[in-house]
Amino acid sequence: MTQLIRNAVVFGLVAVGLTACGGNDTPAPAPPVIVPPPPAAKLEDGFGAVFGATFRADANGEAKDPSPGDIIPLDLTKEAVTI
Repeated sequence: MTQLIRNAVVFGLVAVGLTACGGNDTPAPAPPVIVPPPPAAKLEDGFGAVFGATFRADANGEAKDPSPGDIIPLDLTKEAVTI
């Protein structure tokens, strides 16, 4: 009985040794490269680049002169527009 157990242990050790020594010589595949998604566009840039830059400007900084089209003239004598 001890001879049978000893043979099983020896056979197990030999099998483990052969599987550890023998193997495939091909290199392991490189891990996939994870590319982060591009940053989302800011909400204030949806109203135009000039608006976004002005919106993010320092509140106590240099004042910006209005461009044509920034201020829409109101005509109070016209008929009301239905929405």
